[in-house]
Amino acid sequence: MNPKRCKHREIGTTLASIKHDYAYFNYVFGGDTVMVEGTSSGRTSDGVEWRAELTHAGRWCDVFEVRDNKIQRLFIYLDPDYAGADTDRYPWLARRS
Repeated sequence: MNPKRCKHREIGTTLASIKHDYAYFNYVFGGDTVMVEGTSSGRTSDGVEWRAELTHAGRWCDVFEVRDNKIQRLFIYLDPDYAGADTDRYPWLARRS
């Protein structure tokens, strides 16, 4: 994939800082698949701070398919709404605020 054409490359511009909590990663192995669950915290470029467990953002999961010691596929699952700007569509998030 040509990185200049990737529409998702701009997500990095929405973040001023991000920290991953490496000590609490959870690794799950099965055959050629490795899954990593983790948490993060940080601040958006607009100044909104988030932290897993305190806000709805900050949890993620990566799924790797590995063959011959090389990553063949990678899926990244996370909610990119770090600032919580889209909670109106999800009443259970609005109630937690």
